[in-house]
Amino acid sequence: MKEKLRMKNKTIKCVIFASLLFLVLSCIVQAAPMTMTPSEIINESIKILEEMSASENSGAFGALLKEAEGIAIFPSIIKIGWGIGGQYGKGIIFRKDSRVGIWYGPAFVKIKSISIGPQIGIQSIALVLVISNERGMEGFMEDNLTLGGTASFAAGPLGRSLSADTDYKFKASIYSYSISKGAYIGVSFQGSAIEEDSEANELFYGRSISNRTILGNKITVNLAVLKLLLLIKKVSK
Repeated sequence: MKEKLRMKNKTIKCVIFASLLFLVLSCIVQAAPMTMTPSEIINESIKILEEMSASENSGAFGALLKEAEGIAIFPSIIKIGWGIGGQYGKGIIFRKDSRVGIWYGPAFVKIKSISIGPQIGIQSIALVLVISNERGMEGFMEDNLTLGGTASFAAGPLGRSLSADTDYKFKASIYSYSISKGAYIGVSFQGSAIEEDSEANELFYGRSISNRTILGNKITVNLAVLKLLLLIKKVSK
């Protein structure tokens, strides 16, 4: 009798869990910018970088970016939670050839994850990832990447400048900056999956093309992209 009751309770818990998971995923689909076009992603990325550069704490970010191998910008990630949480968003990546100072890209990507724990509510968060070395960059050139997986991942330093004793070059391959309503916030994206957005790449470039090819040698003359790259160079001076 006790065994039957235990199995019944377990079944009920599974049903409740599945229902909550379905609810969270449904809400993400409704709230997330699933239909953001490549142009919208680029233009929104410009706004996010302008917000960051206007902050008095952006000095450390700029110094880190100056030495970086690349940058990824997700202008709007929707995070939803009711015990079970989920997130989804779209973004772009650029790779810098330090030898000649050229930025390649953009390559388009998606970020998503599911989490369990104390969480409730919905919010839109912008995420900027500074890719500090080749190991971190290599992960973004693949079809998918897990933050904190093969490449180390940490919150980016804040302040007017990088302190002399900050060994930032060797602590992590990827540094994250999460922003909400113009302010830096401590939101963890550890374990989130980043995948190539093949559809967005094809829409932007007019043909099927991989992130590896784009980040390997693709130079774009799109006006909005050039504006974003000029802003990146300005911030990283």
